[in-house]
Amino acid sequence: MANTTRIRIDTVSSLQSGTLWLPKSAMKSLQLQSHSTLQLAYGGREMRVHVRELGAKSEQARAQIAEDVQRALLVPDGVRVEAMLAGDRLRLGYLLGIAAQLKTEGETLVGQQAPVFKHLLNAAEEAGMSGFVFSPLDIDWENDFITGYGWDAKRRVWRRRRMPMPDAVYDQIVSRVFQKRADVVEQRERLWKQLGARAFNPDFFDKSQVHQWLSGSPLTKPHVPDAITYKSITQASQFLYRYADVYMKPIHGSLGIGILRLKRKPDGQVHYQMKKKGGALVKGTSGSISIFLKKFAPRLRRGPYLIQETLHLKTWQGRPFDIRMLLQKDGTGQWHRTKTFCRIAQDGDITSNLSTGGDALAVKAVLKEILPGDKAVNRVMRELSRIAEDVPAVLEATVEGTLGELGLDLGLDENGKIWVIEVNAKPWKKPNIEDGEWRELSLLAFARPVQYAKYLCQTTRDR
Repeated sequence: MANTTRIRIDTVSSLQSGTLWLPKSAMKSLQLQSHSTLQLAYGGREMRVHVRELGAKSEQARAQIAEDVQRALLVPDGVRVEAMLAGDRLRLGYLLGIAAQLKTEGETLVGQQAPVFKHLLNAAEEAGMSGFVFSPLDIDWENDFITGYGWDAKRRVWRRRRMPMPDAVYDQIVSRVFQKRADVVEQRERLWKQLGARAFNPDFFDKSQVHQWLSGSPLTKPHVPDAITYKSITQASQFLYRYADVYMKPIHGSLGIGILRLKRKPDGQVHYQMKKKGGALVKGTSGSISIFLKKFAPRLRRGPYLIQETLHLKTWQGRPFDIRMLLQKDGTGQWHRTKTFCRIAQDGDITSNLSTGGDALAVKAVLKEILPGDKAVNRVMRELSRIAEDVPAVLEATVEGTLGELGLDLGLDENGKIWVIEVNAKPWKKPNIEDGEWRELSLLAFARPVQYAKYLCQTTRDR
């Protein structure tokens, strides 16, 4: 068991080279003696240092390092960490890297994800870790550092700086196009190989894989709608004649973009709606299934597309909705439901994605409006709990790599049965922290990935 202490690290130019100065309280907590030597580690870097005790008048929560120590270890000045002593290695907290496609203006991070990164880095400091955001393209293997961005919460600015290789990586690359770039693939694979299980949430799921995995397990098969991956007009025709109402979903899609809904009428005509980028709906009619498929075959082949039976789901005040679950691992490595809420579609929309204008409501409040009584509501809530346990268990038995969180989209049909509509490997977290009853859960959604990263480090780092 490591001895620990929470402390701030300052760089002082006047100190003797190769020295670490600790206040008396930290020396006592770590059970260190002055004038001893040890390995001082930060992220993937370490060096031998001489330990000295600061005078009695020094601030008790501040340590000091010499400039050469800072240059060797790349420790940000003023960083606050939970220092850990195990054997003769003193680690200055665990270092979390957040991998992302960065958008910058000058020396600062911008874009939709920037507030998300702030919350994650604040959560890291709360957990006694330090962290930074980086692009895989900014890894310098030859010189053993990454150019990334840290958040200065006091001055509320981003700091661009060189950092050591991290102890763990939380993958927040949300662009499939960026992740598939050859140079990104090469850099990610090399870092992921180095970190092993401490790099988590590395890949996107495609819809056909998820369907195959979940329909292949007796735990989850009853909750998976019938579906096929488009291969040919003949194959698709057979499925469309079996079901008069289907959804066609891009296997690698997100935000509902490119989704088609088809309804086959008794006279054979096909009425369809397609969701375009920005949320606009395009409507059309084809004379038959064959005519429709010939028209859309190039898109379906290029997609590729999953064709899924339309579930006859309950509505709320005439509007479609799904149930969204955010499942995350915590600081003990166990799965928990962080958030469960209903996403309500806009009037006339074919999806309920919040990014394109849907609303969020509490699940129990919606269920109480649409179900006949408390018994029915409680039954659905119990079924949601079972699915929250079964889906991660099935996926972890199948998927390569380390999973730290999942987003589940679920539907409730007219008979009160829960269906798994979609599983997201990189669920989007709203960057704004809501007030009221949602506030604690919003903060928890950012804290749990950090806690899980710390757990991975505690159980696999320096072992």
